[in-house]
Amino acid sequence: MNLTFYRYFFGYIFKAKTRQKLIFLTIIGLMISAFSLTVLQGIMGGLQSGLIQRSKNIVGDGHIELTGFQTNDKIYKQLLESLAEKNIDFAPELELELMIQHGSYVSPVILHGMDYSRFIPRFLTDKDSNGIIIGSDLASTLKIFFGGSAKITSPAHTDFVFGEIPRQATTIVSDFYHSELPEIDSLHGWVPINFLHNLIRSYKVNKVRIFSSSTDTVEKVVTNFDESRVKFVSWESENSTLVWALNLETRVMLFLFVAMSVLIGICITSGFLIFYNKIKGDLASFWILGLPRKKIMGQVYVLGQGISILFCFLGVVLGIFFLYLLDSGNFIIMPEQFVERNIPVKFDPLSIMLAFLVPYLVASIFTHVTFKVFKKEDTSFLSFVRKIK
Repeated sequence: MNLTFYRYFFGYIFKAKTRQKLIFLTIIGLMISAFSLTVLQGIMGGLQSGLIQRSKNIVGDGHIELTGFQTNDKIYKQLLESLAEKNIDFAPELELELMIQHGSYVSPVILHGMDYSRFIPRFLTDKDSNGIIIGSDLASTLKIFFGGSAKITSPAHTDFVFGEIPRQATTIVSDFYHSELPEIDSLHGWVPINFLHNLIRSYKVNKVRIFSSSTDTVEKVVTNFDESRVKFVSWESENSTLVWALNLETRVMLFLFVAMSVLIGICITSGFLIFYNKIKGDLASFWILGLPRKKIMGQVYVLGQGISILFCFLGVVLGIFFLYLLDSGNFIIMPEQFVERNIPVKFDPLSIMLAFLVPYLVASIFTHVTFKVFKKEDTSFLSFVRKIK
């Protein structure tokens, strides 16, 4: 009896001659809302993930800040051994803020002195590391090409020759890199660590770059050392402003979809009220056949909620299928000026759950309110039957 009841009234929405189009448009709008939220979250997740991953490929998933260490310190060597035992990819380095000059062009630069004999980050594996490797934007600022001479100046390290003179060293530009992140390409450079040691005349090392997603393991390793000298900084904490902005973008998107779902909910209220009034005679027929009034009302409520669940679910399924087509097809949509020529896709179970729950919860609330209004009306089937002529 229950299945017959649901099948009859569900078919009424699409097949009955007296059906009203508002409820049909409402449930289609509900499906489109779930579909749109699924697609938008998948594309936004892909764009945000791509931005984060490009940054992590260059600066790592985090770094360990070292204070007052030389390359021959026992504690420093113990730290590297502990990381190696945990199979963590890491790169010890000396990071300095310096000035770089080519001809009459001068720019600030953050130089990373790398020990290439220990570990080479993936983005540097195919580069010529004999000289300095700089970003394409920085090279454009300096108007420098392959083999060009670059003068490095350290204002923080001076020699006393008739006054304090900043130390300088000259190297050649051996290669370039392009991370597609202007804040990195316009400021950072990589050199052998010996070059910086000769410049500052000290064998200091102040950072260990972590190129591994196992940051929890790194944090556990760091806890075994003096916190004042060894401190782990994750990429997320170092770029907290960017992480906050990306989270805000996601929240604003969800807020807009909640607002859109509320508009659909208003249509649900009107549509279901008209729908309930039109099926009063059919409900009375089920009552005459012996179905208790309380059970009829319960099944009407389940029908309304079931319609919301079904079409939200269909919207999510269609959204996932559309994202799969985008991801597998590698369609080149964006113009050449964009970093991502094809639309990247990334979504997780939480995104899918949100895509279903946001429109459904709004629809569920309005459906519940509509049912309460309908139930409070004069729904006595006996009086309704007496009015039929």
